[in-house]
Amino acid sequence: MSGKTTRAVVVSSCGTSLITNGASQEDRKTIIKTSNSTIGEIKKEDLACLERIISEKESLLEDGTHDELRRYSAELNGILGLYEEDLSNADGNHHIFLHTDTYQGEEVAKRLNKWALSKKMSSEVYAIKSLNTANINDFNEGMLNLSSWCAQCLPGYKENGYKIIFNLIGGFKSLQGFMQTLGMFYADESIYLFEGERSLLRIPKLPIDINEEAQRLMRNDMDLFRCLARGPIKFEKCSHIPSTLLFKLEDECELSPWGRMMWDQFKPTAYGERLWPSPSDRIVFSDKFTNAASNLQEAKRRRIINERIDDLARLLEQKSSRNNLNRLDFKALKGKPCPPSTHEIDAWADQGARRIIGHYEGPSFIVDDLIPHLPT
Repeated sequence: MSGKTTRAVVVSSCGTSLITNGASQEDRKTIIKTSNSTIGEIKKEDLACLERIISEKESLLEDGTHDELRRYSAELNGILGLYEEDLSNADGNHHIFLHTDTYQGEEVAKRLNKWALSKKMSSEVYAIKSLNTANINDFNEGMLNLSSWCAQCLPGYKENGYKIIFNLIGGFKSLQGFMQTLGMFYADESIYLFEGERSLLRIPKLPIDINEEAQRLMRNDMDLFRCLARGPIKFEKCSHIPSTLLFKLEDECELSPWGRMMWDQFKPTAYGERLWPSPSDRIVFSDKFTNAASNLQEAKRRRIINERIDDLARLLEQKSSRNNLNRLDFKALKGKPCPPSTHEIDAWADQGARRIIGHYEGPSFIVDDLIPHLPT
């Protein structure tokens, strides 16, 4: 990337090569035995072994040559290859080390992040909740969380002019495989190492559009897919949906990692088109609100309204304060009374700030209007 002019976000999938490479046969047994464990699940003697190995590799990161770093860490092999071993080429870039929901994954990512920061590189770590290979259910949930992270985080960087690069040299094979698929949708470029060499294999983003049939299916079943995006529902309600889009567990189903990715790609465009009907029996739109929301001229404002209604549905149906997200901020109405409304929701706070107001009628919440966010 020498002579670069475009800022980039480099997303590295993290594995355990840093602690595995060069380990003795006995140490490898401990590493393999605890590979999917959290710190609370690891026996005292095994934890002491891992801490010793990690301490040794931390010293390597501090004092090692580029050759040593590339030999011991697959992730740094990719990063150093990307910058042609000249870290001044990283100026203006941001690095994200994604790791599994395990002790080893977290500790490796933290050490790589510490190394990057010591080189004056902008860097952070991000844990993918539930991502491990202990069992298929955990892995599926982890992939869902990874897909959601990509959809929520990476478009913002794109909008701010960053190039998205997936560094897929590290990470266990199952994660790499799924990251390759995600890269087709979110990355401008994915990098690998050519077999037996240090030369990078760079794969540009493919011109992929969401499958027309899947898009038609989601548009025709918008209410159902909005429900699936909020969490598991009874399988009988979605038995007509292709199995590739669903993950079935006993008598319930939810979006599969592939289904989540397809939905996350489709939703921004669809939500920007119009105010969609209420996605929940608990939410009723008044004519005044429907007219106000339908008359919004900007697609991004229509998208925000649909997203806030999704947030409200999650809060009302799942009855947990954790679902009262900062962006929703569902609370008792403040300021000048607006009967019959008793509660308000933040829509947006920038130019022409708006809030959604409404009131309860039995178990239902009536969305009354979309009004200016006047100072109190």
